[in-house]
Amino acid sequence: MEPSTLLKAKGIKPEESVFLITAEEALENILEAIDGYCPHLETDKITKEDISTLLNSYAECVIDYHPESQHQERAVLLKNFDMLKQYGLTEDDYEALDFC
Repeated sequence: MEPSTLLKAKGIKPEESVFLITAEEALENILEAIDGYCPHLETDKITKEDISTLLNSYAECVIDYHPESQHQERAVLLKNFDMLKQYGLTEDDYEALDFC
């Protein structure tokens, strides 16, 4: 059966969005994790390009990780750890962020 046919049969609009999050909401979630795990990270110095990188990583991490204990947000920071070192992250922060 075609997905649109099944959705329509169940009364669900096929064109309805399933997942939508704004850049502001995504960055808010990332900043909460920064506050909790690496509060000395100098977020005001992060460039536009690096913020875009964090947001793109967040989109991937939402798919790959569950939301409990800020795993999605922590995964973003771990994935971009080398980039974020220039803004004040340390090896101690890596240990605090790591959830494996």
